[in-house]
Amino acid sequence: MKKFFAQTIFWLHFLFVLFWYGLFFIPTSWWLAKVTFHFYLTLFVIAQQFVWGVMITPWTGKYRMVCFFTTVTQFLRGQKISDPKNYEHSFFQELFGRRGLAISHRKTTLLTITTLTIVAIQFFFFNG
Repeated sequence: MKKFFAQTIFWLHFLFVLFWYGLFFIPTSWWLAKVTFHFYLTLFVIAQQFVWGVMITPWTGKYRMVCFFTTVTQFLRGQKISDPKNYEHSFFQELFGRRGLAISHRKTTLLTITTLTIVAIQFFFFNG
């Protein structure tokens, strides 16, 4: 049953990430507040990763940005919060890994920060 819930959370995570990145492809003519929504959604995503990373630091012994969904998925798979498979692992690593492509934790963090940068540029400079 735990395996089923872990897979369900993984695919919910996938749908959320697909929506988050999919917002780049929705024209503002279709949704006038899209840029503002995308900006605040991105801030929420990054903030929860920072906050959750701080909250689990006592168990991990080090700070890493970690998504709450990743921790829950790994917990359901039988991994402790202190296990590196929790904080040295990310959704993107697993997603790409399922396709046979290795990606480092550093690159997934860079992808997240790059997304924040692009969304912030859109919000501050192209949000008419």
